[in-house]
Amino acid sequence: MVRYNGNLEVQYPEDTLLGQLEPATRTALEKVWTVTRYGSGQVVLDHEEDSFDVLFLLEGAVRVHNFSAKGREVSFSNISEGDCVGEFAVIDHEPRSASVLATEESRIARVSDTQFREILATHPDISFALLKRLVGKLREMTRRVSEFTAHKADDRIRLELIRMFRAVESRDGSAELRKPPTQADLAAFVFTNREAVAREIGRMRKAKVLERRGRGMFVPSVDALEEYRAERRSD
Repeated sequence: MVRYNGNLEVQYPEDTLLGQLEPATRTALEKVWTVTRYGSGQVVLDHEEDSFDVLFLLEGAVRVHNFSAKGREVSFSNISEGDCVGEFAVIDHEPRSASVLATEESRIARVSDTQFREILATHPDISFALLKRLVGKLREMTRRVSEFTAHKADDRIRLELIRMFRAVESRDGSAELRKPPTQADLAAFVFTNREAVAREIGRMRKAKVLERRGRGMFVPSVDALEEYRAERRSD
């Protein structure tokens, strides 16, 4: 959800790239970017595309993904409002390493590689913010590869759901995901199939550690979900 500060300027979270920039740097970007709207399901960038622009997600949701040789979707990350995508191509001028898909109606700002490099050279804060973002991506991918080799698919599903619920946990220990990922999306993110996700969510509901609320998911206690995971791992 887009938020505004006292000056009615869009305020992005501090952990996003735009949220870390000085006002002057943000203004420099806004002067050179062009904004485009994308509908849900529309391809924003295509794998192996020979373009080098950097894209900033101003509003909406996009997913970075690829497909295996057998056609299975592999999801790398979901981009937060205020973050960018496509920065790899600016750095190495190689074709796109993944595709980017709008998962809901989105507004995206596009900056050419030449203009972005000029801003990098004259505004040190964006250079440091970009480095932090790249390090964060490396840490996240290292974690996911480690979990893939160390945990079975069912446990990877549990781990990812626990992370999602922890991020929105209430003071009483409960948590609700009003817009949870689809079973297919979650499967792509933890490197498994939709059927495995459906089975595990069914087990959680049977154990009464997870409930469906309309289109959302609710857990009465995230700690209880953690205990459920520990019990299932020892089975």
